[in-house]
Amino acid sequence: MSFDLYLWHESEPISADVARSMLERWNDGERGVFQAHPAVPALRAALLDRFPALEDLDPADVDDRGVWSMTPTSDDAILAVSCVWSRADEVGRAVLELAAAHGLVCYEPGHHVLNPNAAGHVPAFTLTAAGQPDVPDPDDERLDRTVRRLSPVDFHAVLDRADGWWAQVGHGPSAGVAPGTYALEFREGAQGAHLHTSTTDVAEAVRFLQDFLGGRDDWRQRHRWQQW
Repeated sequence: MSFDLYLWHESEPISADVARSMLERWNDGERGVFQAHPAVPALRAALLDRFPALEDLDPADVDDRGVWSMTPTSDDAILAVSCVWSRADEVGRAVLELAAAHGLVCYEPGHHVLNPNAAGHVPAFTLTAAGQPDVPDPDDERLDRTVRRLSPVDFHAVLDRADGWWAQVGHGPSAGVAPGTYALEFREGAQGAHLHTSTTDVAEAVRFLQDFLGGRDDWRQRHRWQQW
């Protein structure tokens, strides 16, 4: 099993759906989907400085020093990265760091995440969840899946808004509530009110984040909130 990422240059922000469509067209053999850019081979060179190509390692060193399922291909328009799953966190962090430094977008098809986007893009919302990559500009479906996957180990999900407001859902004792219960929290910016409540209804926990994403505030009236 491998962890795959694709990187290329965009002059304007795009969505994850657009990125997936472009990649599908490229995989189908369509030409001209991605445009050559010097940052693409430059990032590949920087990445291989950190993690040597398989061809440059002695066979005895591959298990200890090798991270690639296949050495990243050389292309002026798109860089395909495929690493072994056991090194996914380490390689993924390095790739995102280099992508931001070189001004490239990075699409992960496994989680359907585009992060980072084109240089200068600031997402309106960012979803951070234990055990999952950060998701800029998530949709309602992503919020639903994330909340329903919360567990005693990966027990919280936070939806940050660009202006400093945030909403959070936690699950079970690790979040300070009873088993099978969801802790709901929100904060009105760094200096604003910090309130919390709880529910045993997972659909309501999902709806809370979806309403916050959609700019609806009727969740305030659906619960009795307490100040931290």
